[in-house]
Amino acid sequence: MKNTKSVWIKKIGLVVKHRQSDAASFAIELAQFILSKKVKLVFSEESRLLAQSLIKNIKNDRNIEITSKTELMDECDLIVVLGGDGTFLSIARLIQKKSTPLIGINMGQLGFLTEIKQTEAIQLLGELIAGKSPTFQTRSLLEVTLRRNNKIIFKGPVVNDAVISKGAIARIIGMKIWVNSQWVHQVRADGIIVSTPTGSTAYALAAGGPIVEPSVAAIILAPICPHSLTLRPMVLPESCEIKICLNHRPGHVLLTLDGQDVINMKEDDIVSIRCYKEHSLKIISSPSRDYYSLLREKLKFGARD
Repeated sequence: MKNTKSVWIKKIGLVVKHRQSDAASFAIELAQFILSKKVKLVFSEESRLLAQSLIKNIKNDRNIEITSKTELMDECDLIVVLGGDGTFLSIARLIQKKSTPLIGINMGQLGFLTEIKQTEAIQLLGELIAGKSPTFQTRSLLEVTLRRNNKIIFKGPVVNDAVISKGAIARIIGMKIWVNSQWVHQVRADGIIVSTPTGSTAYALAAGGPIVEPSVAAIILAPICPHSLTLRPMVLPESCEIKICLNHRPGHVLLTLDGQDVINMKEDDIVSIRCYKEHSLKIISSPSRDYYSLLREKLKFGARD
């Protein structure tokens, strides 16, 4: 009987955590395996030295390319990320034109997004290259827009969260919040976190927010050290739009996007946040673990000792 599997991977992108020797050495091993399967390999620009080192040790370098992270997303059928969640976020939030599937191989510490173990990475990649249909997790993104004097200063997607927070000076800031144009409340706090379910186990969790299973269509609103005993985190429907106006700025105030980009805010700036409409994020799941096993492993969820 003929093999009816369709081969969907012709070009794989490789993103490697900077200045980590373990990630670099495993990247070489992974790259050699991918090239042995006659699949083209594209390195992100930050890994140029790693790619050049690999080219020196192979006969045919025509299957190796080097490009920017943004172009990597458009050119490849699959992106493999070697690093921690920070490295994963740095590439995931660049996916704007199409939802290129991602595999995160954990070379960091926590690894909620980079959930694939090194020991299972090569076998999983081999199966996918051979035509096996992947098991996807589909994650919602948020679209964040910063307006100043009716002009858009920033607009783009985030994977985990958007955070409005005070700078180094220990003075609380003031914010007004609306949901779907309905007045919610005035917040006086160190800041506020607006998170996806994916980001609920990141900064929002540290701020007292709930753990929200990633497939739930929701947005989490979590204040940071609020100056009120009655102010608590909220879980809102994914269909809503949140508007936050910075109306009291005693010092530096920052808008931080996925812990990657930071924008200085001014008084009366308005941040609008809603579900990203273009597409969702596709993450290829670990064949050996589910979400709840990740909670038990990474957060010691339910442990009594």
